[in-house]
Amino acid sequence: MNGMMILISAFILIACVLAVLYGLPLVIRWMQVHRWGKVSGKLALTYDDGPDEVTTAAVLDLLDELGVQATFYLVGFRGEKCPTMLERLKTSGHQLGTHTHMHKNAWKKPIWFEYRDAMRAYGTLGSAVDARSSYRPPFGKVTALTMIGMWLKGRRVEWWTVAANDTRDSFDDPEALAKKMLDDGESVVLMHCHHVEEHRRAFVLGLTRALIEQSRGCGVELVMMRDLCTKGDEPC
Repeated sequence: MNGMMILISAFILIACVLAVLYGLPLVIRWMQVHRWGKVSGKLALTYDDGPDEVTTAAVLDLLDELGVQATFYLVGFRGEKCPTMLERLKTSGHQLGTHTHMHKNAWKKPIWFEYRDAMRAYGTLGSAVDARSSYRPPFGKVTALTMIGMWLKGRRVEWWTVAANDTRDSFDDPEALAKKMLDDGESVVLMHCHHVEEHRRAFVLGLTRALIEQSRGCGVELVMMRDLCTKGDEPC
């Protein structure tokens, strides 16, 4: 009987630890997205997984052409491979955040791996980001350990309200998709800027242009992520 009670207690303890490690970030994510849902008249364009020499450059060229500032969440190992593009991003005026060094799913790795990999990116990307730059977890997956580590260093963990799904092989019409996002009141759009596939790159560029042009047409302000800070989201 005593052995059974010990097993039950151990099971409950493990369940509680897992609930905190993996469940707490889900609650915090929901709260953040819910707060952003109350932001009206603003739209943040965000791009993950760069930099590379082709798609990142094309996105920057388009943003420069249209005079818009966006937010980029950069992967450490790609930044090491593309120092010239990293330097361009640094001097571009866009907001830069980190997206780990190796871009792995935190829920498929030991809890210490994600923490170390997330922190490592601030070293490998140090020439472009500062110590308080925000962090976006790959696939949106993060543990409480990493979140606490980021908060202690004054960094925000940031998600998105809608994904463009540009890693797929078939897409909605960019004009129609942009209209739907704006009609739905989305405030943070997730796209990617590392595509080697031409059709995915073309979709990202088409959606970016459509979002910018339609936002201006309906009076929506295009902002960077730090401009979406609301109560409870500090530090900015």
